[in-house]
Amino acid sequence: MSESEMKKKVLFVYFLSCIFLVLLSCKEDKTNVILLDLGTSNCDYGELVLGIRYHQNPNPVYFNGITEGDFWTFCYPDTLYDKSFDFSIQETTHIDTLLRYVGFKYICNKDTFWAISLSIANKDTTVINATYLQTDTFQNVLKIDKNGNMIFVTQLNDLYLLTSDQDKELLSALEVTKSGFFWYDVDSSKYDTELDEYMDLVRKYPNSHSLIEKLYSRSYIFKSKNDIQKVFDCFSVENKNSFYGKRVNQYLTDNYFKNSILKSWDTGENEAIIIDSAKHNLIIFSASWCIPCIEKIPVLKNIYEDLSDNLDMVYVSIDHSKTVEEWRQLMRKENIPWRSVLAEDDVDGIIEKYHVWGVPYCLFVHPDGLMEPIDVRNTPELNYLYKTVQEEK
Repeated sequence: MSESEMKKKVLFVYFLSCIFLVLLSCKEDKTNVILLDLGTSNCDYGELVLGIRYHQNPNPVYFNGITEGDFWTFCYPDTLYDKSFDFSIQETTHIDTLLRYVGFKYICNKDTFWAISLSIANKDTTVINATYLQTDTFQNVLKIDKNGNMIFVTQLNDLYLLTSDQDKELLSALEVTKSGFFWYDVDSSKYDTELDEYMDLVRKYPNSHSLIEKLYSRSYIFKSKNDIQKVFDCFSVENKNSFYGKRVNQYLTDNYFKNSILKSWDTGENEAIIIDSAKHNLIIFSASWCIPCIEKIPVLKNIYEDLSDNLDMVYVSIDHSKTVEEWRQLMRKENIPWRSVLAEDDVDGIIEKYHVWGVPYCLFVHPDGLMEPIDVRNTPELNYLYKTVQEEK
């Protein structure tokens, strides 16, 4: 054994000892540990942090790394894991115009997968071994600074090659990046193929936290709940009963609209989202900061002009208090003729209740209360809306 290999082995044992002491000190709350071995890296990191984003909190929670040579240790509370949707490791450069991430590449069956945001198994200790490959540079990347302003920065992605004997959760999180259901770009010509491939991936990793989270957060991409059910059936029983598994199941079984009382955008008076349940209703979830939502206004105005006698339309703004005034300005500027209510006082609750994973998002509610998501930007779905409403005349 060479001197460098002996040194690495000693350091590895040292870090395992540290991990044992950390875990031993946690009497009530379980702590998970990530042990990252970057091999002989060409990158000289001053400080690395682990960022975890989780359900209804898109801003990462950061945990400082402890280093000894090319070994890094990150500790985080296990209570964050069930709700997490991605992990990232980045250097704290202290330069506002520069971002630097540690990313991973993985080769499987001649396919190459890479990502800088992914999931890692919630074990007492997860060990990741990787070898430095390259650094990719991206210019003019949009970032929100600490003051909430949008700025353009340079982003460096340091990519490391994973060995084949890594944790399955990490590998599944990388493999899903090849799926259209990860990138929001499933089109009509690829949809059936992408669906079959996603099901095959779930069969390969039935316990994957990443895959069940993607099924939850990208559910609106699927053409029908039946397709979501096909994928859901491929997961393990344990995963179906996980945090995200329960929410997928709730979405699959939640077929009837449950009304809510919100404030009117202009008067501030309380009113129901649906005020006439005997008619068809189109509920449009939107926000002032959503460019695609604003671009959809001409389509919605055409629908209102053609169908308003038999179809009630209502905006539900998911703007928080910081941007709700911008929503009011948008309503005045665009001279919106249909009703608009504000979820300002309970944005997270409304998002959860109506499964609003992203905006623009529309629910088409029938007179019997049956609801279904609909994308009026899609010609077949728009035709379906017209046909259904006009048949009720």
